[in-house]
Amino acid sequence: MSGRAVGTGRSIRLLLLAGTTLILLAVMGVSALLSFLAGQKEAEELFDARLATSARVIESLIARSVETASIEAPLVMSLPAPIADNGEHRDDPTALGHYYETHIAYQVWRAAAGEVPRLLARSSSAPQEPISVLEPGFSERVIDGRLWRVFALASGSVWILAGERDDARSELTDELGWAVTAPMLIGLLLVLSASAALVRYGLAPLSDLALRIRMRAPQAFGPIELPRVPAEIAPVVAALNGLLERVRETLDRERRFVDAAAHELRTPLAALRLHAQNLQRAGDDAQRAVSLSRVLEGVERTAHLAEQMLALSRAGRPATEQAAVALREVVADAVRQRESTARLTSHLLEVILCDDPCTRLGDASALSSMAGNLIDNALRYSAPGSPVSITLARLGDDAVLTVSDLGPGIPGPLRDRVFEPYYRVPGSNGVGSGLGLSIVREVVDRLGGTISIAAGPTGAGTTIEVKIPLG
Repeated sequence: MSGRAVGTGRSIRLLLLAGTTLILLAVMGVSALLSFLAGQKEAEELFDARLATSARVIESLIARSVETASIEAPLVMSLPAPIADNGEHRDDPTALGHYYETHIAYQVWRAAAGEVPRLLARSSSAPQEPISVLEPGFSERVIDGRLWRVFALASGSVWILAGERDDARSELTDELGWAVTAPMLIGLLLVLSASAALVRYGLAPLSDLALRIRMRAPQAFGPIELPRVPAEIAPVVAALNGLLERVRETLDRERRFVDAAAHELRTPLAALRLHAQNLQRAGDDAQRAVSLSRVLEGVERTAHLAEQMLALSRAGRPATEQAAVALREVVADAVRQRESTARLTSHLLEVILCDDPCTRLGDASALSSMAGNLIDNALRYSAPGSPVSITLARLGDDAVLTVSDLGPGIPGPLRDRVFEPYYRVPGSNGVGSGLGLSIVREVVDRLGGTISIAAGPTGAGTTIEVKIPLG
């Protein structure tokens, strides 16, 4: 199975960029549309006002002078040839004017009562027929396929019609709209470019972290250090470094366990080989019986050592299954299992258990191993016939298990070392593997409790107190 992780989620960088883009597009798009519509409305109002003003200027300058005119042909105001050429379509003004003048027209009509309206004057861009009905106000009319916006003004019997082609208006309003929206679009591109650079810079520590993990050697368990650790990924880096430290401790523990196991098993296996060879060379039944007895003792010791080693290994691992366990029942069961051993050695078991079940969440087998090893140690290292006291009490939110004996005791300087795997107090008479208290320490540590060693109640022997939080 490949060690490469398969991405199942969206890229944070793409998510941030896409989200920023959509938000900016929505906000600036709506703003641009509203600005365009507002500008278009204002432009239309300005154009209409210009038409009305043009009509009033013509009325004041021409209408009164031509009201009594009797000319047969209308007066035509022509534009300079460069301006009249619609093909130029230049946006910049010239010394002669602007080509937009070809999109603007005016007419002056006389419409006396009972007479046919007569055209008195017009611009060269205006047709011969009226560009609007002779009614005051604004109107729209299609002339030669072009839509015109016209303002009609009456001055006595004279009508002034000022008009403007709609395509000129549209062109002007479109340019005005682009003038409003173009800066927004340019600003949007600049903001997106800056956002992309900022997101890339902000997420650079994640890429750096991934690169350092990918390039790290399998046996390297030192903390990962980054030149820049943002607050958002600081917990991730801290958790990862904590995991590396726990993995290192676990591997070190397993390595020490394997090394110590190989060392500890070498002695009983060598003794078994020697007793088996003696059994093979035995000359009579008595020698064979002695050798066989020693072989069985060696097998029993080796089996006990193997069981203790397995118990120590299990105690150092997180429990896969946990359930509510009553410590009172666990201790009572551990005492019952050792009553026969106590009778064989004439030990007196003094058991005092509280009425509270002292229930907590944990691994029942680990708790049983803890209580059993404490009692086994007391029976193994105390003199036959001496009492062994086992007490379970509840103090607040803690359960306190105390096991006392009248054995040789443990010197103060060695009370920390006895928790080391395979360590035995020099001069100990009892037969053991040196793993019992190591197992107890591992179980207690997993449960978040404490363990302490002191002298017995009378100053002799040993008292071991285990305090385990309940809940």
